[in-house]
Amino acid sequence: MFRRVLLGGIGASATAAVALSYKQSLAEEKMSLKMGIFAPPGGGKGTVCKKLIRDYGFVQVSTGDLLRDAVKKKTPLGMKAKEYMNKGELVPADLIHEIVGSHLKSPEVVEKGFVLDGVCRSKANSEFIVSEGLTPDLCLILDVSEACVQERLGGRVIDPVTKDSYNVNTMPPPPEIADRCIRRKDDYPEAITKRFNLYEKGLKEVLSVFPPATVKKIPGEGPPDVVYKLVSKKVDETLAHKKMETLFEGGADPKKMMSALNALSWVLTRGSSK
Repeated sequence: MFRRVLLGGIGASATAAVALSYKQSLAEEKMSLKMGIFAPPGGGKGTVCKKLIRDYGFVQVSTGDLLRDAVKKKTPLGMKAKEYMNKGELVPADLIHEIVGSHLKSPEVVEKGFVLDGVCRSKANSEFIVSEGLTPDLCLILDVSEACVQERLGGRVIDPVTKDSYNVNTMPPPPEIADRCIRRKDDYPEAITKRFNLYEKGLKEVLSVFPPATVKKIPGEGPPDVVYKLVSKKVDETLAHKKMETLFEGGADPKKMMSALNALSWVLTRGSSK
């Protein structure tokens, strides 16, 4: 009802103008977002992350990448981690937390926002993120069935040179590199089932730490462009909600009020066009 009244009141052309104004103000203010993305193996998380970085400028945060980078740069924390890795031991959780926390609080990440990719694989990791004041504004789940995962990963091959992934059924590698592509040991049916079950078992516990209102689920089995359209809609809505919150910060500043109203109109416009 409220949507009909608002849209009916301002008209289609005015609504479009407001939406454009919101997009421009969002770019000017460089609004950041704290986000976590969750999906089973082969759920399309990597593809979505690349597009989010491209379109929104977020920083993708992966525990494995941060560890390797810290070791490569020989940072104090990286050198500590290397001692454990050289002995074939797991890097202690508290050391990993230090590395992740330090990165998430760096000026670049604070300014641009982040996407947690595989960082919160346990309840303890999620609790750490919350304790550091880094609770995600949006926890997005790509809902993908085991049957779909089996189909995707069962045909996956990787080029050991470029590290690019292909699927022999849906996106085969170019003929000139096909012979050198390999299949990972954990991309066989039994291993896929085990990985999928572990993900499903841990997901509820991992997300239980975060505010329920931040957890959103979208269908993840469609074509990549369709899935990403749903993802970007959730991201836009969350950014708009953050903008609305500025309406109540520091008094009724006219510019903040207009910016917040633009945000609301943007969300309603997108919703009415879906």
